[in-house]
Amino acid sequence: MVTTELRRDPVTGRWVVIEMAPVKSRREFEPTPQAPKPPSPQASKDHPCAFCEGQEAAAGRELLAWREGTPADGPGWSVRVVPNRRPVLGIAGTAERRVDGLFESRDGLGAHEVVIESPTHDETLAAMPVERLWRVLWAWRTRLQDLKRDTRFVAAVVFKNHGRAAGALMDHSHSQIVAYPVIPSALDDELRGCTAHHAQTGHCLSCDILQQEIRARVRVVLELPDVVAVVPYASRTPFEVWLSPRAHAARFEEASDATLAALAGALRAVLAGVDWALERPAYNLVLRTAPFDGRADDAFHWHLEVVPRVTRIGGLEWGSGIARNPVSPEEAASALRVQLAV
Repeated sequence: MVTTELRRDPVTGRWVVIEMAPVKSRREFEPTPQAPKPPSPQASKDHPCAFCEGQEAAAGRELLAWREGTPADGPGWSVRVVPNRRPVLGIAGTAERRVDGLFESRDGLGAHEVVIESPTHDETLAAMPVERLWRVLWAWRTRLQDLKRDTRFVAAVVFKNHGRAAGALMDHSHSQIVAYPVIPSALDDELRGCTAHHAQTGHCLSCDILQQEIRARVRVVLELPDVVAVVPYASRTPFEVWLSPRAHAARFEEASDATLAALAGALRAVLAGVDWALERPAYNLVLRTAPFDGRADDAFHWHLEVVPRVTRIGGLEWGSGIARNPVSPEEAASALRVQLAV
């Protein structure tokens, strides 16, 4: 069994998950694909997909499902949540810090779950009816509400890898939820900027950015009463889009049904637009939501990031930490607005 340990970089403060397993067991050592692999039309009869309806035993015991009166762990669901069979972090362990001089580590404590977004093998989020997409967001919200009850967990990240170039190992549409005993490094970076702005101005930085973007209207892709979609001013990749609630809201698990409905419609439209603009690219979908304990509720604003994977990260980007985007945010937003208006 693979065990993990969280280690903190003494220079940058970034957390890293270290797997304590023999090198020969690593399936991650694979060549990086140069182009995304489209979802296969159907699973093979000899190798059925564990996420397809009828294969519930292969996917694992469900933690949550949307059902219309059907029994648990069988067919008849539209979204289903199960434990990850190869978790990055495990539920056993403590949140105790271990310090050895300059080095800090912790148990690889956490929760790692898979949200199976459709019973149909080849259905994508971009093609899913809005009501069904709402159920996926409902599953995210419900599981976050449950995970925050475990006081060992400090924060969680929800993410989706779509396509091999984005890190997907299975073609069947799914997303994942990981709860951590620490603030994940990417969230910590955003928290620092948001809390500094709030300390200086008394305002939420994301609220101020949204107001400026709505006034300028050059990077806004979609504006609804409850949700706004914007191509960020300093987008890291072509056609990167962030979707945020218009009103200040720190934690996704507290979002209303109406907000989830607006987000589902906006997300479906944005994904369809990105598919049109980039010919169905691989992409990552990441939900940024505030820590469970409320420490950043006044400063942080939850949002969903759509990050297409159409550029390569080379030595320049890795060495400098500065991304290079060959498409201006303004041009990307303009193209998406045209497509969404069709």
